Amino acid sequence: MVRLILLTCCGVLSAWGNIATAQSATAPAGYRQTDYDAPVPEKVTGAVTVDDDAAYALWRTGRVAFIDVMPNLPRPKGLPADAVWRGRSRQSVPGAIWLPEVGFGTFDVAAERQFDQGLKAATKGDKNAPVLFLCRADCWMSWNASKRAVAQGYSRVFWYPEGSTGWKFWDWPTKRLKVFKNQ
Repeated sequence: MVRLILLTCCGVLSAWGNIATAQSATAPAGYRQTDYDAPVPEKVTGAVTVDDDAAYALWRTGRVAFIDVMPNLPRPKGLPADAVWRGRSRQSVPGAIWLPEVGFGTFDVAAERQFDQGLKAATKGDKNAPVLFLCRADCWMSWNASKRAVAQGYSRVFWYPEGSTGWKFWDWPTKRLKVFKNQ
């Protein structure tokens, strides 16, 4: 009887483990174009996927540029030109650079400029400098940005799929970020 209960429990745990891993998505050949808030793949080809502890350890070194790609709220259509618009406030990893337009699957000219100039500023123009991308849990934006950095020749790319969700869960320090301004 005890053996039957043990086998049943093991079967339930094994099935639960399969359900948990079933949440990982299949990586597209290109960039994710829609439904950015959804389960993400386990890795970005050419980048190193890091968990909460590894992300915190990298941050503590002070030698890894953190790039937050959480999108900002667009200026409402019809808002008078003289009305102040600040978008959303972003609490994230202290020292991170906020590049809110670079996680989409397709770039416009402004987003491409923001990505290029933001990465150059973060890495001091060194494509071998370590850089880590984050957004929040189940957000394809950081996956897209990590993949794009690898495609542009950055050789030490880290992807933190839990992003600010994981960071805040552990009550690690956060700071209000300002959107990176193109030079």
